[in-house]
Amino acid sequence: MRSQDVFDAARNISNRFLLCQVVSANVRHLHTTPRHYSETIHQSLNLIADSAQDEKLLLGTASAKAVLPDISHKAS
Repeated sequence: MRSQDVFDAARNISNRFLLCQVVSANVRHLHTTPRHYSETIHQSLNLIADSAQDEKLLLGTASAKAVLPDISHKAS
């Protein structure tokens, strides 16, 4: 159900307005095939919901540490 997908994605992006903007940008980027927009929205929400788990897995690997930029030294 779409509402469950929204709740799952909201765990990673708690601001609902930002979540809508991110989903909208993802849908515009992902929607290249002749399928329904609802399927692309579903895919986008699932990608956002799964992103926190993917980041935890990536940060544990040495290759990801070499790819991800070090932002600890940047000034606020």
